Amino acid sequence: MVAFHRRSLIVPLIVVAAIAALTLWSAFGGNAPKTAATEGARTVRFNMAWLPQGSMAGIFVAIDRGYFAEAGLAVEPVRGFGGMRTANELDQGMFEFAYIDPLSVALNRSKGGGVRMVGGINMQLPAGACFVKERHKIAKPADLAGLRFGAGQSSMIQALLPAWLKANGVDPAQVEQIQLDPAIVVSSLVEGRTDAAECWLGNSMALFDKAAKAKGVTIGRIGYADFGLDVYGSGFATQDALIEKDPDLVRAFLKAAYRGYADAARDPKAALAIIRKSYPLLDEAVTERQIRETAALMAAEGGSHRLKPEKVERTVTYLQASGQLQGFDQAPQLFTNSFIPMGNQP
Repeated sequence: MVAFHRRSLIVPLIVVAAIAALTLWSAFGGNAPKTAATEGARTVRFNMAWLPQGSMAGIFVAIDRGYFAEAGLAVEPVRGFGGMRTANELDQGMFEFAYIDPLSVALNRSKGGGVRMVGGINMQLPAGACFVKERHKIAKPADLAGLRFGAGQSSMIQALLPAWLKANGVDPAQVEQIQLDPAIVVSSLVEGRTDAAECWLGNSMALFDKAAKAKGVTIGRIGYADFGLDVYGSGFATQDALIEKDPDLVRAFLKAAYRGYADAARDPKAALAIIRKSYPLLDEAVTERQIRETAALMAAEGGSHRLKPEKVERTVTYLQASGQLQGFDQAPQLFTNSFIPMGNQP
């Protein structure tokens, strides 16, 4: 079993995490844009699972261009704190919709929750293991043996990594898995406090490269999907209760959101300008790269946002292999394709 150490490595990072979080939140403002209010519009809160970034471009485009307003919705995107916490907050009714991965949904349901995915965004798993090329040579999972691996406290990788290592013939106990505040995962790797770290296309990959360039080093990456982990990344999720009570709301939200993402894929620079109207301190190059990477991830299955049962089932299989979800029989309840707009999207 992988050891989760909170050793002296973490202590000097606590202050750094607090400063980083404050700096990030200051940069992003603190007031998310809302869909322009119209008479009778319903307020809907959307948990982004992390801070505003390029992967959320479709939501901001749909707000800016009035797609949600046309559906009678006033959408408020709110920052999140990681997939598993986001799933729990959605389940508690703090939000109507959220950006969540199937693994977090499965863990939520295994504890009696009622969260369900209703459409895909990352149709290919965007996660990988990043490292500094000048310090390590990592070409396959076995090369992680003996290294310190950093990941966010609420990241799905905390649960998936042991099973992925085992499936690739690596004893998980040989990799020291360290829980970090998400705000310091990048800096911890670049500064040498960890040897490898979780990194995500459409999210932190661009941040790793930017930080590494400033430090005079280069980032290498191996993708989990390239070594057998063929599962979905994050997508849209809501609650069973909302699906039952107001299916028209779910359908309307998804139609407008996917329309926004289609626009962002066609014109990433325009989407960048829209996000930066609300968050002007976002790095232009980083954010545009996130938008483009997200568009590529969305197109990975021919532009379809429908979730395949066998691919969702593999998420459960991996969790069971890591000793979690034993006896879990709710794989069919992790998602529904009933509300996805017909036809492929760009």
